[in-house]
Amino acid sequence: MAPIDPPPPVTHETSDVSIGGIVKFGIGLAAAAILVHVAIFGYFRALEAHDRKQNEPVSPLVSASLRRTPPEPRLEPDPLAPRRRMRASEDAVLTTYGWVDRNAGVARIPIARAMDLLVERGLPVTKPVTPVPTPTMLVGKRETGNGKR
Repeated sequence: MAPIDPPPPVTHETSDVSIGGIVKFGIGLAAAAILVHVAIFGYFRALEAHDRKQNEPVSPLVSASLRRTPPEPRLEPDPLAPRRRMRASEDAVLTTYGWVDRNAGVARIPIARAMDLLVERGLPVTKPVTPVPTPTMLVGKRETGNGKR
């Protein structure tokens, strides 16, 4: 029998795997993970600061107004719409010509035009108004029981 040769030493294939590439990839992966964690930490800090700003205590007037607001769901999708409609109708009355009472001959004119006419013509002259006697005016003139004032 012939002697058996010892097996060749076990080593890795140097042409298939690059140890340097694996180490560089691991270092890059760790750096990317650290960068992502720092970015997320900063993002959460910004959100926390925004939340603190939103939850600042409000003035008593604002808090009273918030208590008057009914809870959700509200019946009107736009609660300011009636106020806007009313304001538009008031502005239309105040800035246009129109009849108040056609039979009596009473009309309305825009406020700007009325002010211009008042500047041109002046205020109408009226007779002086005599004051109506009030109980406080009569206190000093009251007769007493002994004939003295």
